Amino acid sequence: MSDGVLMLFLGLKPGSKVHLDQALLSVEQLPQIAKILNLSLEWENNLNLHGPDGSEVRVHGRGNVLEATSPLLQGFMPWSFEPLNSESLKSLTKDLIPCEEGEGYINPSPWERVIDDQRKVTLGPGEIGPGKVEERTDLAENLDTNMFNGFFYHLNPFYISALGLRDFVSIKTHMLSIQGYSTSYTLVSAKPFLATFQNGKVKLDGEALVIKTKMWKEAKPHRLLWNSINPVISLDCKPKYKVSLIKIEPSSVVPLHLEYRGILEIGLINMDDKPVVSTVYLPARISRASVTDPRDMSDENLEPEFDRVRVPIRRWGIILLKLEVKKLLEGLLKKKIIST
Repeated sequence: MSDGVLMLFLGLKPGSKVHLDQALLSVEQLPQIAKILNLSLEWENNLNLHGPDGSEVRVHGRGNVLEATSPLLQGFMPWSFEPLNSESLKSLTKDLIPCEEGEGYINPSPWERVIDDQRKVTLGPGEIGPGKVEERTDLAENLDTNMFNGFFYHLNPFYISALGLRDFVSIKTHMLSIQGYSTSYTLVSAKPFLATFQNGKVKLDGEALVIKTKMWKEAKPHRLLWNSINPVISLDCKPKYKVSLIKIEPSSVVPLHLEYRGILEIGLINMDDKPVVSTVYLPARISRASVTDPRDMSDENLEPEFDRVRVPIRRWGIILLKLEVKKLLEGLLKKKIIST
């Protein structure tokens, strides 16, 4: 599997032997991480450790082998997505879309993206086009929720964890959602922030984007955080057409990795607690597609549907999608132009 998906996690090297410390004991997705990085885990007990995505890994220790579910210890760990490879996105654009002298932009988000929350200016999924785009987002340092208590959710590696109903919380994180009786507040930031909730007020040691919704899932916090890590990309050429470079459905599926060197590799994670069939759209003809599941490193060929491919992903699961793409004839490409 690509080194981009075999992300070094907390300094862990692929294929290494790891003794579980307090930080790793608190990671829900430890079994899947161990599978992806091919780790040999050691602790004080012999365990068959099961993760929320269905992954299972052996932990070597003393005594009889016990069945266990991660996390082995309740705790918090600031974690966020890694930025996509902007040079790969630029190369993909130049290979698929006619580009003239001038400047342009790429929305790296494979979903609609708000770039000015005051004027509600948006870009389409993966939108590329001519000109320059400047993003404007208002950040907050404090928040009054008018709640005595609420249900709290935060982002652990590859997983949104529920802290439950609380009237006091102090946590360092990149993403925090507070669900009240009829209102929810979601806070996200590219930089980790310490959030303290008490008497309905949230105090931060930094700044965060704050989104108010009725239910916390409506804010799509994983997308908001992903956007904060991946700003709009400037191009040193002017795309001839305004089209969508990449679009991914449904909303729970997020790209962890993208690499393009003739073959397009996309690492995808399903941030939902239900399995989904994800669809990836490109302004290209997909001539060949395959998927790798890191749980058992098995490869499976997929049948592309001209400019799109459908791929099943288990709940909280990660897969690596490999696509061979060919440039569309200009007449077909014009049919994908985004109206202005």
